Amino acid sequence: MLLLAAVNLMKGTVPEPGLALFDSPVPHLKAVEIALPSNPEDEAVLGRPVAMVLAPDRLYIADALDCAIKVFSGEGRFLRSFGRKGDGPGELNFPSGVAAAGDAIVVADKLNFRIQIFDREGRPRGGFKLPFAPDRVLALGPDRILVTANPPGRKKGEKLLHILDLAGRSVWQGLEARTSSDPVFDAFRNMILVCRGEAEDFYVVFRSGERTISHFSGSGVLLGTVAVDERHAFKTVELTSDRRTLRLAGFCWSAARDRGRFYLSAPEVVSGRDLGPGRTLSVVDARGRLQAAVELPCPIHRFLVADGRLFAVDDESALRIFEVGP
Repeated sequence: MLLLAAVNLMKGTVPEPGLALFDSPVPHLKAVEIALPSNPEDEAVLGRPVAMVLAPDRLYIADALDCAIKVFSGEGRFLRSFGRKGDGPGELNFPSGVAAAGDAIVVADKLNFRIQIFDREGRPRGGFKLPFAPDRVLALGPDRILVTANPPGRKKGEKLLHILDLAGRSVWQGLEARTSSDPVFDAFRNMILVCRGEAEDFYVVFRSGERTISHFSGSGVLLGTVAVDERHAFKTVELTSDRRTLRLAGFCWSAARDRGRFYLSAPEVVSGRDLGPGRTLSVVDARGRLQAAVELPCPIHRFLVADGRLFAVDDESALRIFEVGP
């Protein structure tokens, strides 16, 4: 859950009733689930899937619990797993992001403070250390990647976005982390989601506090900011800590982009005191206007959308595939 790390700081919580997700009718798209092949292998079980990428007919899922990358076909058939817990070549410690750059699979090896590179079959091809713990990784081209960080805001000047080449050389860094007197709160406020654009550009969405999507070039230039339709409403919870009452306005649990449209997963209030994954996706155009909603049969933690097909992991860490249409 988004606020789980703050539970021990709470003396009490007060949920604030928010707006309904949609205050006026919008078209609803159907999500028809596709039956997956039987995957009896023990390695096919997802422990804690936190990121995924489709490249182009293989689905790579970063499993933070198993410290491995699980590989499935586009129809959901388990193919292989690579990586294991450790700090040697090809070993992982909490893989938090995965991307496909050219013929390479790039993994954010978070607790080893490094990026590791594999070929499509999972054979190690090197990597490099980082001065921060990488969170997500996004390919901007065959030899350039975007790596995100999630600093707690204890130091001024820390950056959330880092563009590097596959040799580890820094191309650009930017988007300064938010800081206040409460580093736990700042860690939540600095959580971001990234989506690839049409070429080497990319988009940034803050998971809380802002109803905007920022558009950057592949060299880090801010190209514009889009205000998202207010019908995609915040879900707000208040936390009472030893210091003060903290209000977190949850905006987006997970996000994806496909064919010029954004898919934003609205968080849901869980047990009256926390924010968790939702089961409704807002479909937003390039101007931020709400075009449609997708209702799913279960809460979704992470997902991607490719040519109208939605690949997702649910709240029980199971892989689900849906066809989305009118």
